[in-house]
Amino acid sequence: MAEIFASMFQDEALVVKSLIESAGIEAELAGEHIVDVYPAFFPESGGMVVSVPDEDIEDAKSIVADYLARKAAGAAAEATGSKP
Repeated sequence: MAEIFASMFQDEALVVKSLIESAGIEAELAGEHIVDVYPAFFPESGGMVVSVPDEDIEDAKSIVADYLARKAAGAAAEATGSKP
């Protein structure tokens, strides 16, 4: 398994994991349940980490890149007051 995405926000990591899984790629989310027990976990470990099998790295990277591009476009549109 290889780390493909990390986020300080559980909801964002869950979205990325879901996008990867919807493409038929197995994905694991490290730290998914520890946040409920130990909230200080995030700064010490880099947050929630989404991992995929080594053979799916390139496909997963493409999915993550698309997600990040859409997120950036939405943030830019919000900053300028236009629609994405």
